[in-house]
Amino acid sequence: MSAQAPRRFTPVSVAGLIVLAGLLVAIPFLTTTTSLRQATQIVVSVLAVLGVNIATGYGGMISLGHGVFVGVGAFATGYYVGDLQLPWLLAIALGAITAGLAGALVGVPALRIRGIHLALVTLGLAIVFRPLSKRFPSITGGVSGRSIDARFDAPGWWPSDGRMASSVYRYVFCVLIVVLVLWATWNLVNSRFGRSMRALRDNHMAAAIYGIDLVAARVTTFAISAGIAGLCGALQVLLVPFVSQDKYPAQESLVIYASAVIGGLGTIWGSVLGVLARTVLGKAGSALAGYDGLGPLGEFFDLLDESAFVFGVGLIILTFLFPRGLAGLGRKNQVPK
Repeated sequence: MSAQAPRRFTPVSVAGLIVLAGLLVAIPFLTTTTSLRQATQIVVSVLAVLGVNIATGYGGMISLGHGVFVGVGAFATGYYVGDLQLPWLLAIALGAITAGLAGALVGVPALRIRGIHLALVTLGLAIVFRPLSKRFPSITGGVSGRSIDARFDAPGWWPSDGRMASSVYRYVFCVLIVVLVLWATWNLVNSRFGRSMRALRDNHMAAAIYGIDLVAARVTTFAISAGIAGLCGALQVLLVPFVSQDKYPAQESLVIYASAVIGGLGTIWGSVLGVLARTVLGKAGSALAGYDGLGPLGEFFDLLDESAFVFGVGLIILTFLFPRGLAGLGRKNQVPK
């Protein structure tokens, strides 16, 4: 049974972390309020990709519907902080827990089906989520969505005042949450339970022989992955106090999965790299499309700003060139499980 612990940090990874940390520190000093909110949303999206990575990269359960859990986390948080008027921290935690419980329910089919069949079940869930959410307008806002009256503003002890101060406060809060979750996930996958996840991924029959509870491990893995994705949705409400089913089409789930594959399944670092790659491609495409005289080439670059195009092209190129994704560039003769 192959369930070795994941590789430790390499010098390249350490250097990348240092550069990324420096970038995160510099962003608030180099952007406007709007740009800072957009940067924060990019940081938060790492959680959705990380959720897919836990389910698929470590648990071996292909999920094409994790955008649903992002939506559940957002709708639940909006309800808790808006209708029930709970404190933000409690509402965010309950939103993630609600998504985790939804993930546990969805994880039940994973006890009987695997591979492409589980992928189809989760994709079907992503397809029906939008029309289903319209049927609960008191929570989701129906067709038009709903605004949340509560605001997550900077407290009185925050060093500066004004609109930018609250934006920086939300940015710092979200970055700390994402870093904390990444650290907790790193410890999880290196724990005894993490070894059980990888054992199930590699050979579930051998894992059962070694005494691993297949039911508990699979349901727990899916619940954790859904809870982390739900935390992404909760933080999205914190940044933009508005929820709408339009934010969670089936395509969004596919883009989240694509980001995980592009970054590298089965690696914590790959979740970050996948989001960075998606963001850089989009920004590069927008910049290149702005130049005159490129003709049809400019139209091609403009497509890079479309998430669906990035999804398709990124998967095609990296599947052929780098089977392990960006996180596996330095690893030779290895292919994903």
